[in-house]
Amino acid sequence: MKNCAEFVLSLTAILLAISSIILSGDGLAQTQMVLVTTGSTMPQPLYVLWGDEYHKLHSETQLRYLAVGTSESAKNVLSGAGDLGGGDAPIPEKQLKEAAYAAVELPTVLVGIAVFYNVPSSATSIRLSGPVLANIYLGKTTSWSDPEIAKLNPDGKLPDLSIKVLHRTDGKGSNYITFGYIITCC
Repeated sequence: MKNCAEFVLSLTAILLAISSIILSGDGLAQTQMVLVTTGSTMPQPLYVLWGDEYHKLHSETQLRYLAVGTSESAKNVLSGAGDLGGGDAPIPEKQLKEAAYAAVELPTVLVGIAVFYNVPSSATSIRLSGPVLANIYLGKTTSWSDPEIAKLNPDGKLPDLSIKVLHRTDGKGSNYITFGYIITCC
């Protein structure tokens, strides 16, 4: 994690140096700079920490992180409404090509997504495979007592209750990650 943070801080320093020269009309660096960063809500604490640590080393520069979500962040950066963006999913190639401003995408954070459930049963945990998850999200598997779920959980008795699926709103990076996994394993 330390090497990743050092890499991001170094990259940020390079971007800040270039921005300082470009943003000042006479080629002289500005004395103060505020970079507006928008992005996913998940890594917000980490990006804020990195920004604070960078500010300690370079007091003339502040980083303001606005957690607006992955798709909104991409719109902001590609339209020039933000300096940096962070998201859980890559920007589609078509959007990159049609953008008002060029963008470079660099991975900075590894995200883990978990599926949560609330099932009253004697089982302490429930196993679900990628294909079973896909069928749950597609509406093909609708009960916790489904034979495919029972096969994965031979030691637990699962109730005959309906599965109610909840998910994030469209445009959230966690949806991209979850469904990317399901597509890959099915």
